[in-house]
Amino acid sequence: MGLIKRVIRDKIRKPLKRAARQQARRVSAECPACRKRYTNPLTHTCKVKTDYGTRKRAAERAAERDRERQRKREAAARRREAARARRKAAADRRKAAAAERRREAREKRSAPRPSRPQHDYRRCQDDDCRRYACVGYKAGYADAEADAERESV
Repeated sequence: MGLIKRVIRDKIRKPLKRAARQQARRVSAECPACRKRYTNPLTHTCKVKTDYGTRKRAAERAAERDRERQRKREAAARRREAARARRKAAADRRKAAAAERRREAREKRSAPRPSRPQHDYRRCQDDDCRRYACVGYKAGYADAEADAERESV
């Protein structure tokens, strides 16, 4: 094909294609919902671009975050309750031990003491006895003997 034929063909075809496109535009209409052009309203499927899917996924992520937060709050509440129970059990053990010590002390105080051998200050033969009654009795006895000797002389 020669150069001239190609140039003529291009000059004839391009305007025809352009005219066909312009004619198609005149016949087609614009969809008010999706703003797309269509020639046959019965075959047009409207593709409205919405953010529904994006919003739905975001809502699912937010719901999952909320569920995770709730699980964490419940786990923390369980840990707090367990710690509270441990502290209460320890306090109960301390109270029981203190009550046992008080009971033992009460029993010890109220229990009869083992009887010591009688120590009569009048019959005490120990010269080194430091008991108050013994010392007083011996001192008084010695004074009385001294007085008796002075009077008898």
